[in-house]
Amino acid sequence: MRCFLLILLFLVGWSVSSPASPSSSVTIVASVEPLAMALRQLYGDQAEVVTLLAPNQNPHHLSLSPRQALAVRDADLVVWLGEDAEPPVTALIRRRSGPNLALADLPGAEVRDGSAGHDHAGDHAGHSHSQIDPHLWLAPANMVVLARALAEQDRVPLPAMEPDRFIAAVEAAEHSIAARLAPLQEQAWLTYHHPYAYFQHHFGLADPLVISEQLGAGPSSRRFVTLAARISKSNMRCALLEPEAQGQLVKRLCPDCDLVRLDPLGRDHADSGYSDWLEQVVTPAFVACLQQGP
Repeated sequence: MRCFLLILLFLVGWSVSSPASPSSSVTIVASVEPLAMALRQLYGDQAEVVTLLAPNQNPHHLSLSPRQALAVRDADLVVWLGEDAEPPVTALIRRRSGPNLALADLPGAEVRDGSAGHDHAGDHAGHSHSQIDPHLWLAPANMVVLARALAEQDRVPLPAMEPDRFIAAVEAAEHSIAARLAPLQEQAWLTYHHPYAYFQHHFGLADPLVISEQLGAGPSSRRFVTLAARISKSNMRCALLEPEAQGQLVKRLCPDCDLVRLDPLGRDHADSGYSDWLEQVVTPAFVACLQQGP
């Protein structure tokens, strides 16, 4: 009997100290992890936030499973990037009856042209459907736009103090990042495909030398020679690469370059809040890379 009571007391103590489950049965699906980071930071335990893109999925060749389709269908709210940025998600959105927020479609959102190495910005209405740079979350101002849009919808209300608390955290991170990157704005850097344009332009960094506009395609022999000459002339010392980039090819192209890895999708930091991820993961990678310059 005494043994039974000890076991019972242990179980009661364990249940009290265990992490609390979300107090709400509301489910929000975010198409990519950085959106999920922002939603978790905004909603806390007021909603369960599910990331649609699995960590092992390649967003450039995305095929969604029946389980992912059901998650989109059954969610109380879906937050995604928009039809032009995420074509595979579009069909799922059209089949659901509940609300959704598409970041690229929100008034005030910055949507960059994805052509020519992502080095042109403009209004969404002027973009070709196939040319949008989908990495909208790397512009802090876009996440502020999203937070305000969430405050205006009533299907899944934000907790008290939001979105003001989230916006204050993003703006504080933004000021800190700007101060860290200001001395490095003129440094040359290399990237394979260029998913970092929103961040780069927001903080006034120099345009990188882009190896390929398409992640799955390497440069031609002629372009390889041209790139190697430009790298040598600029005394470049660093390449910032997403996980899918061809690191060995970059190393052949720039033997003196340090290769700094940075996943723009944040798939290895799912427990982070958005502002912390931007300040503590994205920014240090840029600093580590740009400080390698001459």
